[in-house]
Amino acid sequence: ADFGRAPRQREIVEVRVDLSPQNMTDGDQMDTEPIEAVAASSAPLEDEEEDCSDLATLLDSCDDLASASDKIPVLESILNEPANRYGPKASAIKERAVYAVARAYCEDNRFDDVVTLLTGTTCAAFFANITNAKTAKVVRAVLDAVCALAPDQLDMQAQICRNIISWCQTEKRSFLRQRVESKLASVLFQQDKYGEAVAMVDGLLVELKKLDDKQLLVEVHLVESKVHHGLRGMAKAKAALTASRTSANAIYVAPALQSQIDLQSGVLHCEEGDYDTAHSYFLEAFEQLDQLDDREKAVPCLKYMMLCKILDGLSKALGISA
Repeated sequence: ADFGRAPRQREIVEVRVDLSPQNMTDGDQMDTEPIEAVAASSAPLEDEEEDCSDLATLLDSCDDLASASDKIPVLESILNEPANRYGPKASAIKERAVYAVARAYCEDNRFDDVVTLLTGTTCAAFFANITNAKTAKVVRAVLDAVCALAPDQLDMQAQICRNIISWCQTEKRSFLRQRVESKLASVLFQQDKYGEAVAMVDGLLVELKKLDDKQLLVEVHLVESKVHHGLRGMAKAKAALTASRTSANAIYVAPALQSQIDLQSGVLHCEEGDYDTAHSYFLEAFEQLDQLDDREKAVPCLKYMMLCKILDGLSKALGISA
């Protein structure tokens, strides 16, 4: 091979095709007509947005109603409107209506209707016309809102969780079912039903470890730690809390959940008599809850901090341990 030879330059041929009508044959022009017709017929029709002004007016009118019993029929009429509109605007309005009717049921002490709200006919059409991810978001939001509005109604919370779980099994919505089972395990722990809570947590962890769902693993391991602490199984409680922290290190954890992990860590260190370390964990939990302006949960952390200082001082002064 002659390496001293200059490289051959490629010849670039520019081909221009004139597609003007005067330079085309009759056959060519005939072929272009269907293409133009198809392009015109396939013009996007999504720009024609559906009119939802009547739904928005009904939803806004609920703000003027004083009693929750007066709001409920209006909100239910929005969810079951005869036009069956489920576009982006209509879905957003109906989502707000679902949250509002859940709050109205709680304010009116109609807890039986709260139990059947998500799995009954009220929201059936709405859930059938939105995505599974959207359904999971709405169900969890309603469940959290109901638990916040009626924190003492543990039987109602457990029943609504069981109804949603049964509905998820029928509809084969595993993603949502696992999250509601986690919530049910937490409610069972608050009811001191430790045996049922442990059985549910154990079955749920088997599924989650296969899926490697870090976010839910953090929550379920935390519930597991609380349940074993209630059963006075300190070794299992510490192991579950360590597993929760390990999963939390791999993902972003919301401050509210992180504060619960720190709070549980402080409780377990108190059980071991390590009050100085427990105080630091309670302080971390208090600071996060204070930033979230959650005084209801922040004040107990402050009390635990003071108790840790008292117990630490007593143990050092008297030379005793827990």
